[in-house]
Amino acid sequence: MIELVEVTDERGLAISPTLPEGGKNFLIDIDGTVCEDIPNEESERMATAEVFPDVV
Repeated sequence: MIELVEVTDERGLAISPTLPEGGKNFLIDIDGTVCEDIPNEESERMATAEVFPDVV
């Protein structure tokens, strides 16, 4: 099993762990919304999450 890498964004906030370089993972949100990556453990951040502009 591949170990995930803990990651933070440019503000120092936690985002979902990623696969090591060379690994691939695909995720499609059920409603198609594209916004900031917020871990389930920090759901309070959803109140201020912003949708990426011009994403279809």
